Amino acid sequence: MKKISIGLLLILFSINISASDKNVFREKQIKFIKELYQSGRYFDSIAETGKLQVTEKKPEIEYFIYSNYFSAGQYDTVIYNYTPDFTSNELQFTSLLLLSQSFFKKGLYMESYEILKNSEYSSLPEKYIFTMFLRRVEPLILTGETSVIDEEILKSKIFLEDSYNFTKLREELEQYKKEGLKSPGYAGLLSAVVPGLGQCYAGYPGEGLISLLSVAATAAGGVYMKDRGRRGASYTMFFFSGLFYGGNIYSAYNAAEFRNSELLRSRHNSVVSKYGSYSSGDYIDLESVFR
Repeated sequence: MKKISIGLLLILFSINISASDKNVFREKQIKFIKELYQSGRYFDSIAETGKLQVTEKKPEIEYFIYSNYFSAGQYDTVIYNYTPDFTSNELQFTSLLLLSQSFFKKGLYMESYEILKNSEYSSLPEKYIFTMFLRRVEPLILTGETSVIDEEILKSKIFLEDSYNFTKLREELEQYKKEGLKSPGYAGLLSAVVPGLGQCYAGYPGEGLISLLSVAATAAGGVYMKDRGRRGASYTMFFFSGLFYGGNIYSAYNAAEFRNSELLRSRHNSVVSKYGSYSSGDYIDLESVFR
């Protein structure tokens, strides 16, 4: 009986030592992961966290891994492999945001918006409501979807009416709507009527002047050559005049599109410089992830 008791004590003692060793190893592993992440060694952080994930299946750890992929610029990996978690309102928000911003970084602006648009403002923690509004309108600014921005303002207004940032951002968005954008079709039409006029409308008077001179000079040269009986040379000049005329219309259309693109980027840069750009690390609490 005494031998059995001693044996049981030895077994219990060895189990306690084993559990203690595991805890010590886990603490060292987590400390190492934190160091890797904080030093920007994201792929190493992913590899080490993957080892931990074998025994600890937590949505917070999954989010942490794909946040590392995002920080490393692996947006396709997030888009095609990450599944947002819906176990809590907070984690649902941060995981949807991670996926949405991955689409955003790829230039897929409407896809970025679609990920977030069905989330109810009322279901969010109060601290995230303005952030949700900001991240929703961010891709819409770059696509010039002013009507959809108006809808978002209307949806969020009741929750953010006392927010200074919301009030200021709403004023800026309304100003953008008043300023509007250039119409590429109208620019092309103007240059069809008067070569170079569409470029001037788009905001590029120098290009407009070049277009006007190129069309006018070759047309005048054609008339001059024809009056002197040099039909072959005149036809060549008229051919180039027509070529320049067509190119002038196409150029006006592109000038308006380019102007719009530059303006939308400028508006977006202004907004994120004032209200903050997205960083997946802002939503990671390392202590909570590895608790």
